[in-house]
Amino acid sequence: MPATTAALVALASLSLAGCGADVERAGAARAADAFTASATADPGAACAVLAPRTLERLEEDGHCARALATAGLPEAGARGQVSVAGHSAQVRYASDTVFLSLFADGWRVTAAGCRDRSADDAVPYDCIVDGG
Repeated sequence: MPATTAALVALASLSLAGCGADVERAGAARAADAFTASATADPGAACAVLAPRTLERLEEDGHCARALATAGLPEAGARGQVSVAGHSAQVRYASDTVFLSLFADGWRVTAAGCRDRSADDAVPYDCIVDGG
């Protein structure tokens, strides 16, 4: 009986871990969707979803909403793959890739308007909006 109990506890832990990953992917996707939907239509709302350092970088030359409105971010298109690794996430869209970090108050966009420079995963993305 103890072995069965241990197996059930292990199975429940794995199930909960999978649910946690689904919750994190869903949270990252919601934040990225909120950003991409408002980046050109309501840049002020998009600024509210940015990570602190990314917001700081956009405000170096003025107001965040103005900087986003003129940044030239692509229309993201349909959402594709959402990947989460620890406190980092990547959300791929048809015409954009958005990177996020998990903060105490939830997922925040660290970079957007990102494109692969190379098929090599070791080569970093080029991003229009980036917290550096």
